[in-house]
Parts: sequence; structure tokens; C-alpha cells
Amino acid sequence: MANTGYDWGAWAFVQDADPSNWENEALADNATETSGTAISLDKKAACIIGIGLTEDNTGAIDGVVTVYILGETGVAYEETTIGNPMQFTITPVQNDTVYTQFSIDPRDYHNFKLAIKNEGGQDLTVTAKYKTADVPIAS
Repeated sequence: MANTGYDWGAWAFVQDADPSNWENEALADNATETSGTAISLDKKAACIIGIGLTEDNTGAIDGVVTVYILGETGVAYEETTIGNPMQFTITPVQNDTVYTQFSIDPRDYHNFKLAIKNEGGQDLTVTAKYKTADVPIAS
């Protein structure tokens, strides 16, 4: 029987609020950026999100960055400040880039938006990408 494992596509940029590629975008301290275009997981088996947070040695880090997954509820998308969207925190590092990767299960999210809130104490440069996978039919 043929291999029926995950067939991963290429990495693509998440679209920021402009919407444009979320690539090396400045995010001020105490600011939140939410993707302008939803990511669809229709007919997808898996999804990975990759984020890079860079601080350019401007000053000390005194807080965290919160990453939100805002699901489509059938009425509207979840919000960062109301309800209980999936979220986790990352601590930026002064004069360095912190990378993180996490998965989104298509069984739980059909369409979603990504939001990032910077409470790290310094402006950050943010890049966000994703890729999806299908499972091919066995031949």
C-alpha cells in the first residue's frame, strides 16, 4: 500500500491587518496586531504556525507576548479581550530573536485568525508564517 502520511505544503506568510505579509512587522509595546485575513483549514489534515519575535537591543524586556488563536464561532471571530480564546505567552529576549512553532488542529478550527499582543516592554519585529498538510489517498 502507498504511503498515506502528511503531505506538507510550503510555508506562507500570515496576512497582517493591512493585509500584507506578516514579515518583519514592527509591533509597539502594549500594541496588538490581528491578522486581517482568516486562515482556512477546510479539507486540511494539519496546520503549523511559526512565529519569530526580534528585539533589537533597545532596552530590557519586562513582560511577555501573548499569542491568540481566534476561532470563527459561526457568528463572528473570537476576540482577544472578551471570552476565552486559545492563547499562550512567549517571553522575548533582549537583542535576540525568539522562535516558536505550534500546531492548530483542523478538527477544532475551520477558520481562524492569529493575534499577537506585545507587553514585552520594547518594540518588537514580528514574523508569522503557516503551512498546512493533506493526507493523500492511498493508491
